[in-house]
Amino acid sequence: MASSAMELSLLNPAATHRHRGGLAAAGLPLAPRRSVLRFRVSASAAAAAPPKSSGPKKRGKTEIQETLLTPRFYTTDFDEMERLFNAEINKQLNQAEFDALLQEFKTDYNQTHFVRNPEFKAAADKMEGPLRQIFVEFLERSCTAEFSGFLLYKELGRRLKKTNPVVAEIFSLMSRDEARHAGFLNKGLSDFNLALDLGFLTKARKYTFFKPKFIFYATYLSEKIGYWRHGDFFSALLKAQPQFLNDWKAKLWSRFFCLSVYVTMYLNDCQRTAFYEGIGLNTKEFDMHVIIETNRTTARIFPAVPDVENPEFKRKLDRMVVINEKIIAIGESDDIP
Repeated sequence: MASSAMELSLLNPAATHRHRGGLAAAGLPLAPRRSVLRFRVSASAAAAAPPKSSGPKKRGKTEIQETLLTPRFYTTDFDEMERLFNAEINKQLNQAEFDALLQEFKTDYNQTHFVRNPEFKAAADKMEGPLRQIFVEFLERSCTAEFSGFLLYKELGRRLKKTNPVVAEIFSLMSRDEARHAGFLNKGLSDFNLALDLGFLTKARKYTFFKPKFIFYATYLSEKIGYWRHGDFFSALLKAQPQFLNDWKAKLWSRFFCLSVYVTMYLNDCQRTAFYEGIGLNTKEFDMHVIIETNRTTARIFPAVPDVENPEFKRKLDRMVVINEKIIAIGESDDIP
């Protein structure tokens, strides 16, 4: 993993989308306690306000609060992954479908989706106050999530190279996409005179272990939300593993991961309503549209999904927003012993 940041810096940061970072945005933590993680942020000026004529202020580190909703780095059982994608063991693998997907990834439609121009820096300089700070936080979280996907996919591409070269190459090309997205976002931070030290983040961040089937469920959902083509690949992976789709446990896990991803997204975004309003969106309407469309697509592959179009579903989401706000207030209180 040590060379990951170096590889990232060599890629042209020219594309992105609705940011979710593969599995990272699903949240799904192991412990409810809040902690603080320090990671390096290089800067030549404060991010909370545009540069002042009095001269730049140096800022070496910043603090990120680790909460239930913080993007995470993930690892998995790579030996089991190798068994799952061994064609001699798993006769369900549709190699023709993977070959077709590989050609799509090689075409690299993502390469020219987003190109920077002078308007980026000009827009950043005009941002002031809370909106400026919350946009910086959005870039930091999104860059972290995308970089998380890069690390996981890169390692899968390396580990599966002998077992299934086609699947391995697709994972490597997906890591290319994630690196490009993270690089684009980090370049966006430079408009605010900031930059994440991704090499330091690779070493300092704690990694959460997920079994392969949990990787499939959660990443399928987050990729469908964030980058459709990656979601199509995970759909093919799931179809090649019918044991993850065809029994009562699969139904329960499918519903669980749908709820986990949808609720995490909704709570995260409602914490940052000022950001979405700042770009002309109604946060809750936008999120419900994304959840409903994702759920309709997910129902084609998952054996069970929650009824997100029932009005009671949104009522309970909004209730969770209120509870989450109270939890945040308690965490920020000085009354905690």
